[in-house]
Amino acid sequence: MAQVRYAISGHPVSHSLSPLLFGLVISNVEKFGKKMEFNFKNSSIELVETSAIEDALGWGYAGHTPNAPSWEYTGAAFGKYRTQALLGRAIEAAMEVEDSDQRLATKFESKLEVQSELARSFLLDAKSHHLPTHCLEKEVWLNLTAPLKHQLSSEAVSTIDNSMALQAVNTLRWDGQGWWCAGVDGFGVVSIARHHGVVLEKGALLGIVGGGGAARATVDAWLKAGGNVRLYAGRRPLELPQGVESDRSDQPLDFAVDFDGKEVHHSEFESCRLQLIPNYQLMKGDLETRIKQLATTPLDGRWMLVAQHLEAWKRLWAPQYAELLPSIGLLLTQLIHAENSLETHA
Repeated sequence: MAQVRYAISGHPVSHSLSPLLFGLVISNVEKFGKKMEFNFKNSSIELVETSAIEDALGWGYAGHTPNAPSWEYTGAAFGKYRTQALLGRAIEAAMEVEDSDQRLATKFESKLEVQSELARSFLLDAKSHHLPTHCLEKEVWLNLTAPLKHQLSSEAVSTIDNSMALQAVNTLRWDGQGWWCAGVDGFGVVSIARHHGVVLEKGALLGIVGGGGAARATVDAWLKAGGNVRLYAGRRPLELPQGVESDRSDQPLDFAVDFDGKEVHHSEFESCRLQLIPNYQLMKGDLETRIKQLATTPLDGRWMLVAQHLEAWKRLWAPQYAELLPSIGLLLTQLIHAENSLETHA
């Protein structure tokens, strides 16, 4: 049975919901997969609080984090018994949910044969990059958040995309001999758009504010999917790929994303039916209150967190299990149930 060590690294990470997402996805795959190479009980989850990429990679090599931060959802240090027990209980409670809440489910689900074809495409892509397509005896998976996404630049790390050139790496995997990396933020945004019925192949227009790694990855993924982009002023300028210009037409936006998180008030943003602010905060209230908040626009950052986490599984960590992964709607529903359980018992 393979062992997976997973961590989310950056500064700060005490508010991160990625530990819950990892536990939920691995439990879904374990529940619906027939012959699994790993399971939740044989895996470990950690927070690595650091502002230096070397420390994050060091955790991957040595498996040790000297100062485990306190997790906001339990009020206790990550790795301690209290946090581990509450985390396990929350995941167990959420796994009783097997269907998406209808307010979070997509109304544009592709047919099963199309989903199967897409799942196979992830496996073929992985093989074309010579990425391991089976679980090794000791797997190391790592998510990066700010300020680490732009810091990775090394020929010793193999990339399956152009995330290192974009300075937008947020996902890594150790294959026993070296590191692989990818940037899945942009693919996550594309997945959210499609979940809500946006057809990028017909030139769907994305309005975007922000100049960081996630914004660069989003523009790159959106353009490659067949869409167009319109830039709006933010804290930092965003450079488009060479030969690509910001849309200047009078076409209304199909999707608006504000990476600065300040709810910019451009008229085009205001009138866009589908908006996303990728940041997220602690959420209070009962399940009904939480779900209503997730179902309204601007979409909460949990949408992007869930979508990019699933992309990491499909593209880098375990492409062989792409067909077994939960949908965005189901994972988001389970996440809210898990958060509610943590607040109830913490």
